[in-house]
Amino acid sequence: MAARSLPQPQPQPPRGAVSATAYPDTPAEVPPHLQAGAMRRRFWGAFNCLCAGAFGALAAAAAKLAFGSEVNMSLCILGIIVMASTNSLMWTFFSRGLSFSMSSAIASVTVTFSNILSSIALSASWLP
Repeated sequence: MAARSLPQPQPQPPRGAVSATAYPDTPAEVPPHLQAGAMRRRFWGAFNCLCAGAFGALAAAAAKLAFGSEVNMSLCILGIIVMASTNSLMWTFFSRGLSFSMSSAIASVTVTFSNILSSIALSASWLP
């Protein structure tokens, strides 16, 4: 009688290890319609943050005009109204920019950048 050989067990990876097939070398393809949606969200996030920065600069300029040293009462009231409305627009656009943006840090940096540039543009337009 011939001796039968037993089947050899397959080598098993150690417990807790992840096999190489779980993470292939090529990344997964993202469908084009999802790529376009992500780009659209980034654009609207940046646009809303740029608008928020511009409205913040307008609010600051209105406050400076409203509370200047030689301002009559009607200009003071108009400045306060403009300041309040541009402040509310700034917060509206900033919150929309946060919801569209990929991270809050990107939104905050974009708003700050836009605010500085808008302030420079406003001050340059008032120079003699």
